[in-house]
Amino acid sequence: MIKAIFFDLDGVLIDSERAKEKIFEEYVDLKGYAIPHERFYRLIGSHKSLDPWKSVMEGLDLPKSYKEIAKEIEEYEVICWRELDLKKIIFHDVLPSLKKIKTSGIKTALASSSDMEYIKRILAVDDLGSWFDLVVSCDDFKKSKPDPEIYLYCLNYFGLSKDECLVIEDSPFGILAAKNAGIKVYARKDYFFGLDQSAADGIFDNLEDIIDSVIS
Repeated sequence: MIKAIFFDLDGVLIDSERAKEKIFEEYVDLKGYAIPHERFYRLIGSHKSLDPWKSVMEGLDLPKSYKEIAKEIEEYEVICWRELDLKKIIFHDVLPSLKKIKTSGIKTALASSSDMEYIKRILAVDDLGSWFDLVVSCDDFKKSKPDPEIYLYCLNYFGLSKDECLVIEDSPFGILAAKNAGIKVYARKDYFFGLDQSAADGIFDNLEDIIDSVIS
């Protein structure tokens, strides 16, 4: 019986990756940087400790260092996110699913690779954070996903065994982190970026289908 569910944030609870992709493409085109748009995919599910921007710009003829361009894009993203209506990027099935989980007495954790300031902004929308018993960021740990540290912490926090928990992810990094922790992981199906989700124990179209499979 599942007693706790650990959620990733981006791509699982919020449709943020497509919003970030649009911002990335806008800035690259604005500056005329010769960075193929599909290089954005290399950022999905990653953490700053993995230095993903190096991979994004690897082998390209650019006028500045990859760190300088990465900083520019990140600063532009911050400005754009201030103007974004965050309600519009929360998947419609999130609140109904969380309500069903809590009604069933299942514990919840949010375990994200994003920084805590960003996480708090999202969780402030419609008091989304009130549905989670634990919120942690990879910034809080020595190693980020795909290392299992964040999910092992969640296990210890609730004092549960691996068989009593479930992880819901979307990116290969997150799926591998759960697998490395020895926890069953289901993926919210990716329709846009061609993410390799084959390592997941199950792939579902939406959260409600996942929750129904756990509770029923």
